Amino acid sequence: MSTTEATTPTPFSRIKVRVTGLVFCGNDVALLRRNRADSVHYTTIGGNVHDGEDYREAVRRELDEELGLGRDLASTEPELIWMADARISRPGPARPRRPASST
Repeated sequence: MSTTEATTPTPFSRIKVRVTGLVFCGNDVALLRRNRADSVHYTTIGGNVHDGEDYREAVRRELDEELGLGRDLASTEPELIWMADARISRPGPARPRRPASST
């Protein structure tokens, strides 16, 4: 008699913790423009949190990477307004990074 071992599919190849930030200037907000082959999308500024990185520091780093606001944010304490978690699964391997342009 042969036995078959039951396997459970792995739902995630990795877990990513991400942050996003909003930069207001009066009534305007900074967004990233992402050009796709068939459309254009606008998203908030953000990205992955590095291992051991504080969330507020991750927001500062992402804003500096995307908008070059490093010196302006050095002494600023980001205000935590909202926190959410989400479980997102995508089939297949991770997508390559997309180039972003700020507008």
